[in-house]
Amino acid sequence: MLNGLNRLKGKTVGVFFGGNNPEHDISIITGSFVVSEFKKVGIAVEAIYVDEDGKFYLDERLSELKFFQSGYKNKLKKIKKYTLSLQVQKKMRFESKSLFSTFVKEIDFAFPAFHGINGEDGTIQGLFEFLAIPYAGCGIHASSTAINKNKTKKMFQFNDIATTNFCSISELGFKNNADLFLNSVNKKLQYPVFVKPAKAGSSIGITKVDEELKLKNAIDLAFSYDDEVLVENGVENIRDLTCCVISDGEKIIASEVQEAMFENGFLSYEDKYMKDGGTQLGSEESAIVIPANITVSQREEIQNLSKKIFKNLGGNGIARIDFLLNQKTGELYANEINTLPGTIYHHLWEKSGIDTTELLNIVVLNGFVRQDSKDKSNIKFESNVLNDAQSLKLSYSV
Repeated sequence: MLNGLNRLKGKTVGVFFGGNNPEHDISIITGSFVVSEFKKVGIAVEAIYVDEDGKFYLDERLSELKFFQSGYKNKLKKIKKYTLSLQVQKKMRFESKSLFSTFVKEIDFAFPAFHGINGEDGTIQGLFEFLAIPYAGCGIHASSTAINKNKTKKMFQFNDIATTNFCSISELGFKNNADLFLNSVNKKLQYPVFVKPAKAGSSIGITKVDEELKLKNAIDLAFSYDDEVLVENGVENIRDLTCCVISDGEKIIASEVQEAMFENGFLSYEDKYMKDGGTQLGSEESAIVIPANITVSQREEIQNLSKKIFKNLGGNGIARIDFLLNQKTGELYANEINTLPGTIYHHLWEKSGIDTTELLNIVVLNGFVRQDSKDKSNIKFESNVLNDAQSLKLSYSV
């Protein structure tokens, strides 16, 4: 084993999956995959399933995907629930208490396999940092930016990276100014447009809108999944291209470029996960092409842009960047960033010359490098401000 995985010897990895979000089921697939890959290289691993109500379950049976494939909610009733202790630093301690016993499980390294809100958006990363535990993947700030399509596109614009024109609005803003927003979309954008929940993934809640009369219904649908909506220009003669990046804390590596085939004008949930195994799961039968049939200069541009985006985002560990290419004009647009790509996009990395063991090694190493840096930082500051508080304007008398 290499450096990152070597540091896990004698330690336990906790793989977190499930969660309270629309991508709950997709996360189970990723979590099961990551658990199995750690087991293959002899790393002690704990499968940590979070149900849709936020309850923690830890059990060996949860590491198998087949557990979740038929009536699993009834099976889950036979598995112990755990609570997380917030009194321990450098470890995560889970406890399950019965009338006569207390069961304790601890992990030393966290691997979040969540997708979407309440996991991929910086929330669970904040918990890991509060407990000072090393973890895989992007940190709080990068995660909270990348989960929001509106913030992501503004970051692209700030860094002079081409992206499609867009308008965005909150649910409250739309309730108060619906006509003004609809007029703004019709003035600034051209049909067809795509209406998206700003913080949802896996193409959930996305609608392609060809005419003004269908716009409001599409916006209402998007608001059923999120409290912020993005409307953006469609790209003609579209090709959907993807590049992954990984970092060990020092250098950034870009993968080959993948192209995903699709129907109905955009890469839908069905295209990603259902048809022939799904493009996001890397099935050999799915409609993906690796390497993408593009020019050498286009490939280099996408790889260089991917590394630039990852660096500007402040990314760590791993991320996937999606691009849209107008095959007639050659115009390339950065589209979205995914900080926890499904099954860590092992199929694309394998075609790029990096097997899953080495991929895990690099991502784990980055988690340790980040935590090592934090441990060296001096966060304590000696001060006499409390002793002198009575002389400050902040003081008061009773």
